[in-house]
Amino acid sequence: MEIQPAINFLIGSILFSMGLIVISLMILFLNNVFGKYWRPIKWQIYQPQDYAVIDHSVIEELKQTIAKQKSSKKETNV
Repeated sequence: MEIQPAINFLIGSILFSMGLIVISLMILFLNNVFGKYWRPIKWQIYQPQDYAVIDHSVIEELKQTIAKQKSSKKETNV
């Protein structure tokens, strides 16, 4: 491959990606400016569905064991 087409491809790739970045930032900015008329776009990293699921029975058991440990420490200190 000759140097001139390689340079043209490199510069074209850089300009194309910069253009995509500018367009996406412009869409995000305009959407947030006019967000009171519709829901804003939220671009987030994917999280598994079960990540946010909370098992309240486990939390209650932990609270009870912590309370028992605190009460037993108070009894031994007194």
